[in-house]
Amino acid sequence: MNKIKFGIATILLAGFGLQSCIEHEVIPAPTPTVELKCNFVGTINNTDIEFTQNVNGYFCDPSKAKIILPSPQWSSAVYYSEIMSAQSSISVKIGLGSATWDAASVSDPTLTIFNDFFNNNLTPFFSNNGTTGFEFRYKDASGRVWASKQNSVNAQNAVFSNVSQESDVNGDYSKFTCAFNCYVYYQDQTTLLWDSLRVQNATFKGWFKR
Repeated sequence: MNKIKFGIATILLAGFGLQSCIEHEVIPAPTPTVELKCNFVGTINNTDIEFTQNVNGYFCDPSKAKIILPSPQWSSAVYYSEIMSAQSSISVKIGLGSATWDAASVSDPTLTIFNDFFNNNLTPFFSNNGTTGFEFRYKDASGRVWASKQNSVNAQNAVFSNVSQESDVNGDYSKFTCAFNCYVYYQDQTTLLWDSLRVQNATFKGWFKR
């Protein structure tokens, strides 16, 4: 009987030993991802236009233009978001500026400055090239770029809503919806005459990237 008990105890100890040698699988924490979607709808020159992400190759391409100045002067950044496609020359682009910061400390605006800038500019004035406000650009089928004007004599307005900041391994984003009405202008390079197009009930959904 003692031999039987000893044998059972030996088997149990061996089982515990094997169990302790098994390495447990370590499951890494999920990588954060941001859901980014873009869309544009509006009436340009009395023609309804719509661009949707992944339809006919359209996608959102964020960019920025920085002017770096030595301290104690403030550097500035203008943020752009363009909905475009390699399958078509027609695209739309908005710009908003300028976020300011001390470039002697960091090469880009901090996340706090980035967030505060967009949250504090929900109803911006229009500005050429988006230098100190909002700009809209429309590239037509002929490749001509029409742009809004700061000093337009026509009524114009822009309102940002649903502004939210999210981050993932690829960067920091300010997601938004922008509704606006304006005119865009193009100067013929031969005659130097200006022409204009009316933009009505436009809504641009996209994002800026820090």
